[in-house]
Amino acid sequence: MTNEAFTDLVQRLQPATEGISLAEISDEEIADLTREQAGQLVALYGSSALMTLPARERAFFTWLRENDEPVWNDLWGGDEIPYQVSLAYLADLLPNRRGFAICDLVDQRNFYFTVDNISREEGTAYLDAALALVRREERISMEQAFVVEIWRAPIDQWRFAFMYRLPLEQVKQMVLWLISEGILTPPAQREDEENRKTDGAEPA
Repeated sequence: MTNEAFTDLVQRLQPATEGISLAEISDEEIADLTREQAGQLVALYGSSALMTLPARERAFFTWLRENDEPVWNDLWGGDEIPYQVSLAYLADLLPNRRGFAICDLVDQRNFYFTVDNISREEGTAYLDAALALVRREERISMEQAFVVEIWRAPIDQWRFAFMYRLPLEQVKQMVLWLISEGILTPPAQREDEENRKTDGAEPA
């Protein structure tokens, strides 16, 4: 985005009143932002503004509702207007980024993986073998593709199924197999974080 257009956007997003506001930012404006500009907007308004997910993200969550409604309800079921998120997530919504991650479910199990979930022995060997095939431009399995995608950037199983246009149940079984084989470690769950906070609390 040009400096002039960015300055205009910053001024337009300036909230008229105190408290949480809804930032009116178009899909085209999001697509034009650089990472640096997105970071500036987050610094200015990330704690005080909401934004509506861009169309491509709304399409993903529409697919999620059709294919895994309990997870959709965990994310959006309690919202009067779904698909409004903190502007702090803006950088994740830029082109070529993963989008709004499914990583903090409350009532459903999380299946969000980072490179730390690739196990040191089995996982690293599995990843190296997959990358060798990629470098030789040879075909890899969907299981290998999932591990490579985790290596590239954090991803959840629902996003992977949507990206690769795979049946969600097939991906879920694939992920469970990768965990059972020790290639991936189980992803963190909300109760794990709550237990860590409880264990670390000082006695009264």
